[in-house]
Amino acid sequence: MANLWQPLRLSILVLTCSGALYIMGKAALTPKVTNTQPSYSLPVSVPLTQWQSLPSKPLEPISGSIASREYPYRRNAQSLTMALRYMTSDGDVNRFLFVFTPIRQDNARLVMKYQPGIGFYGVLPHQGRAYLSACISPRGESTVTAQQFVQNHRTHDLTFDRLLPWLLGQQPLLDRRCLWTLMSVPLIANAGSAELDTAYKTLENAWFDWYRWWQPNFPSL
Repeated sequence: MANLWQPLRLSILVLTCSGALYIMGKAALTPKVTNTQPSYSLPVSVPLTQWQSLPSKPLEPISGSIASREYPYRRNAQSLTMALRYMTSDGDVNRFLFVFTPIRQDNARLVMKYQPGIGFYGVLPHQGRAYLSACISPRGESTVTAQQFVQNHRTHDLTFDRLLPWLLGQQPLLDRRCLWTLMSVPLIANAGSAELDTAYKTLENAWFDWYRWWQPNFPSL
């Protein structure tokens, strides 16, 4: 009986070794993914429930950005502005606010929140406007801190189905792309806590809709 199983074991071993050698050879001969930023144009309009889209416009590029665009919206007399930057980054929203926006030191006022099925996001007031900001990743939930960003990638990028494309040089093992969103609405003069809470609610409802649109429409590699 043992003699009957020996040829089968040998065949399986040969097939396994051949497959491993093929993958290693393919990985060695295929050009690796470089750090060159992919070329991508953001859509000129993104639908938001209960909001009317106004003409969007490109934003000035920043370090690490692939594409940037500002999306304005209107609902009756209310306005909403979405600034979207498609970038490779460390996912640190506080740093983005300090380095790339006029908010700067006011980033210390960022209050982090969490919505199941969406992820983390941060809100803060600054000079007559209420803001909401977060990073949307290709997989998993939205994040605010660099630690959340890294943990999200470890959870959703280090999977078996992504191992072979990485070995073949088709994509990076850790996908550090991010759709950094900074959205805002104006506040009335001398707005109190009640007005601020109402503004945050408006931003949150728009953010949930925005996230749900971008997750299935995230730019491909």
